[in-house]
Parts: sequence; C-alpha cells; structure tokens
Amino acid sequence: MASRIAPVVVLGLLAAGLTGCAHEKVAQDGYHWAYLESAAEAPRLAYGRPNSDDVVLMLSCSPGQDRVDVSAVGLSGGEIVLASGRAESRFAAAQVDDAMAEGGLLEARGKTSAPALDGFRKSGDLALLTKGERHSLAAGSADRGNVKAFFRACGA
Repeated sequence: MASRIAPVVVLGLLAAGLTGCAHEKVAQDGYHWAYLESAAEAPRLAYGRPNSDDVVLMLSCSPGQDRVDVSAVGLSGGEIVLASGRAESRFAAAQVDDAMAEGGLLEARGKTSAPALDGFRKSGDLALLTKGERHSLAAGSADRGNVKAFFRACGA
C-alpha cells in the first residue's frame, strides 16, 4: 500500500488548482507528456501542462515488474479506460478522496504490458475513453522520448 501512496500524493500535489473534468482538459492545447524520475520514487509519466500543476493522467511503474499504477483526475466511476489504436485496456479503479484534486481522483492498478499501454509504448498513441467518447493523449514527436524513457525505466 505504501508504494501506491507516493504516486497519489505526487498526483494530488500536481493537480492542485485543476478544475473541470479530465475529458474537458484533454481537448485543450498545450498538454504534453513529462517523464518524472527520482531516486526516491518510482518512475512516473504525467500528461499535463508543462511547468504547471495541471495534470490529467499519471502512470507510475515498479521497475522490473509488470505493474503500473494509473491515476486520473476529474473522472468518476469504477474504471479507467485507455486505448491505443484498436487495443483497449480497462483498469478497475477506486475513487480516492484527495482535497487537492478537484473533480475527483481515480486510481487503478494494472499491467505495464496491457494492450493499450503496449501500443502507447510502441506508437505514442493513447486515448482516454470517457462516457463513450475518445479523448486523445497522443505523444507528439517531442514527447516520444519521455514515453520511451518511462517504459525503459519500467523494464518494458
């Protein structure tokens, strides 16, 4: 459980000041993938506005294990659904009370090798599916190095 707390605390701190739903944020320009590495914490990959606290989605892995924690701000429900191309992965999620994350925080655990994440690792294509709509989180050419670095650090 302690290994899950650090990414949630980081996400909560990064999400301070986030307003609106995740699917509304995704449609806005200026969002990028940032690889966050620290000797004290697990490798993380965050989708948000650079140099701000505005983060929509965060992935955190356990190096050498086929395990990923997925956190999404501004969503509700019992799952986080990610897609890459035709591959779709559903992650059973729990609502987490976090005063810093307006609009709610969903936290899920799955496999780094999940089809959507494997597709994301290979192509940079990722979408968040909410309420029957597909919201692109695709990594632009400038972000692909961050995506590759994250999955390399995870051992995928």
